[in-house]
Amino acid sequence: MTITPLSSATVHFVLDHICPLSAPLPPHIISTPLRQRHHFLTLSPDNPIEYLAWPSQNQSHAVNLLQSLLALPSHDLLFPVQYTADLENISAHARITSDINLVFIWNTGTEGWQYHNVALMPFPANSYASLTDAMTLSSAHDFLPEQHATINVADDDDRPYWDSYGQGEPSDSISGASLDPDPSSEDAYWAQYSSVQGAH
Repeated sequence: MTITPLSSATVHFVLDHICPLSAPLPPHIISTPLRQRHHFLTLSPDNPIEYLAWPSQNQSHAVNLLQSLLALPSHDLLFPVQYTADLENISAHARITSDINLVFIWNTGTEGWQYHNVALMPFPANSYASLTDAMTLSSAHDFLPEQHATINVADDDDRPYWDSYGQGEPSDSISGASLDPDPSSEDAYWAQYSSVQGAH
């Protein structure tokens, strides 16, 4: 599998869809985890903060800065990019302004970069300007991209990854299915996910 650097054309394409966010994003341009989040939490573009970013202390600020851009960068502008890699994903972080960056994840199934998050600058401390450097570092920790397929809701091989969430609160995992949580909450996300997994 050949992993190519994130192109500025891909970043511009995503920016055209999310600045401003006015319609659901085409499924093929967003990461599988983010697409699953949209599905299980029934998120829509009416709530850009939840729709475009993962929960964090800076989630609202990052999305608001993105949505307040008065003009999109020129299509001939090249974005500075840094890369990170771990046992789960290879990520690219594209600097949009001095304040925010967009995060993309490499999808091994489509062999392309997909939008995953918006975050505040600076780049992560463990990021590298070179994709090769990022992958070389993770190779030292037995990272083998070809062994990691796209996450699939119905794929039992991925269950340990998703089940690892919430392990610190076993009582919630036991009783969560019967508590009828707020449909817009993170608990509802995992409760719905568990019910889907249990059906397979």
